Amino acid sequence: MDNRAGSFWMQLREHYKSKGHGSSSEEGKQDFDPNQFALCYDRQPISSELSLGVGSGALTLGGSDSLLHSTPMVYADNVSPGIGWYTVHVKGMFLRSKGGSLSEPANNSRYIRVDADENTLNGNAGANHGIIVDSGTTDSYLPSNLKPAFVEAWKAVLRDPTAEYHNNHIEMSAEQVKTLPTILVVLQGHKSSSAETNDVAVGMTGHPSHAAMFNSITDKNPLTISKNDVVVAIPPEHYMEESHRSPGTWIARIYFTEKYGQQSIFGSSFMMGHEILFDNSSGRVGFSESHCDYSRYMEERDLMLEQIRQNGATNHQDNTATVVEEVKEEEVVNSAQLVGQDNLHGSGWA
Repeated sequence: MDNRAGSFWMQLREHYKSKGHGSSSEEGKQDFDPNQFALCYDRQPISSELSLGVGSGALTLGGSDSLLHSTPMVYADNVSPGIGWYTVHVKGMFLRSKGGSLSEPANNSRYIRVDADENTLNGNAGANHGIIVDSGTTDSYLPSNLKPAFVEAWKAVLRDPTAEYHNNHIEMSAEQVKTLPTILVVLQGHKSSSAETNDVAVGMTGHPSHAAMFNSITDKNPLTISKNDVVVAIPPEHYMEESHRSPGTWIARIYFTEKYGQQSIFGSSFMMGHEILFDNSSGRVGFSESHCDYSRYMEERDLMLEQIRQNGATNHQDNTATVVEEVKEEEVVNSAQLVGQDNLHGSGWA
């Protein structure tokens, strides 16, 4: 890597910094931290997309890549860095009707809190316990004691007292899956990193878009959420998996199986659709929503690099940002059109 002043790499680095991306390291230092890496898992394809091939995502060494980010990165505490895992502490959980992500929420959604205290949410007592974020685990395994509260919230958000959450195969269309509830998880934030994101980031609890969620609370278990905490969305397309052998048949891949005191796991069903930064030096885990589509990333990156080559890194930075943004806007799917109405009639969760 050529880090000499005026080199192509340094032009690209300065372009990122001018847009508020990258580190604020001293001039001449590399923005590469060997104690950091980021994973971006592409969402699983539905049967109608398999002809296009299956993408896997992106791995970034030395930090994260803001060109992958659909939302600003927010940071949760790694509450037990000494044991070698990346463990996040869950402070709250909500279900939001009609699906959607943080960056593309559904219209006219309603929120139901999963009424459980922090010990139940994390499957253990104490602020230094939580759920590990594990890239080597396909599914997510949460505390068994959490299931009754989750099922009650599931019934309430679907407005159907018979709608039991389960892990059995179920026949649904892709459009119906997209209208299932989004799971919103509130994680203990990394306090010293909150100045980097503040209330402007949609992943922070203080963002105005979360007001309706917190105003919906009518339960007895108290919440201890602060403005430093973060929100991670798990849309239904991420926790529901379609059978490749039997298209149109789906299964929920979040299981409530772990006994109290055992280690619960957020696997790839939680991770996909995010670039997740594993920052061992700072004791934090970063979350940014992302398409995680490597082919799309390379197209946008090449477009940006070509603009830098043509216009220079310093004289035409605004034009570069505009062109890249235009590409992103053209490819964004309007999720409100997909999940604006309850559409579960005729499915197994009607």
